[in-house]
Amino acid sequence: MIDDKMVTIKQVAQRANVSTATVSRVINDNYPVSDEAKEKVQKAIKELGYRPNGIARSLKCNKTYMVGMVVPDISNNYFMDIARGLESVISPLGYSLIFCSTDENTEKELKLLNALNEKRVDFVLLASSTQNSDKLEKFIKQGMNIIMIDTSIDDLEIDLVVEDNYNATYKIISYVIGEGHRKIGIVNGIMEVSTAKERYKGFLKALENNNIEVEDRYVVNGNYNRKKAYEEVKRMLQKNINDLPTVLFAANNDMAEGTMLAIKELNLNIPEDISLISFGDISLAQLIEPRLTIISQNAELMGQKAGELMINRMEGNEEDYHKVIIPSEIIIRQSVKSI
Repeated sequence: MIDDKMVTIKQVAQRANVSTATVSRVINDNYPVSDEAKEKVQKAIKELGYRPNGIARSLKCNKTYMVGMVVPDISNNYFMDIARGLESVISPLGYSLIFCSTDENTEKELKLLNALNEKRVDFVLLASSTQNSDKLEKFIKQGMNIIMIDTSIDDLEIDLVVEDNYNATYKIISYVIGEGHRKIGIVNGIMEVSTAKERYKGFLKALENNNIEVEDRYVVNGNYNRKKAYEEVKRMLQKNINDLPTVLFAANNDMAEGTMLAIKELNLNIPEDISLISFGDISLAQLIEPRLTIISQNAELMGQKAGELMINRMEGNEEDYHKVIIPSEIIIRQSVKSI
């Protein structure tokens, strides 16, 4: 075997007794090649230990075959599932994924976008922690292809894939009202982010349509963070220990876990003392009793749809921007007590 650092397409062509053009066509699979020629080239590649030069391919095609994915928290299973769905679409096409976490920090998000821009990634999938369109517009004007996932920014003309946050929240709050609950609390996410705004609006509308007043003392800011939710929910419950909300709605799965910890620490039981519902399921949900009533999220489908939008853009099949809304369903389990 020749040293793989020295192997070239020309050497592969000589070993297979074909032209360099034929070798290139077999490697890139972009033109028809006879089965006989293909077998010779593949055999020569194996014998010589040839590896295609990714940098050269990128320069020739003006592509890096890299996709950046920028999310608030890579430890959250929800975003991992989005990445899994995305990879199922782009990996067969030779694309690699760079996964980045902003920790809900706008400055860190901008630094990561700048780094991905310098690497000239072909696309960026972004779950943004900012609503400032000007900062993102700068990258778009520089040629960065961005697809928004999970979050949206109204002023940007851009492809996006989001959940039906408003309607899903309206439905689950309407469900607990139907079970007799009128003292209803919420653990909100970051209110500068579109998902938190939409979920809170759905919450408020369900209360309004059922003539239920919002109890500000039961409204908690959990910042989409498990620890923050735990601290704030515990503080709220201690303050209202003699007049507890009958049900709490956690606006994401991480905050639901923090809320459960706070309830447990105060020796309260779900759903006997307080009911709990969540937008999204918690980790290892099947191991926790009682199982939570939730808004089910189809994160893998979100990733797949984002990948399809990316491919359509690369192939020049789309002119208008698209907003894909992923529907959610309510899964009723054992965490809501009928009153």
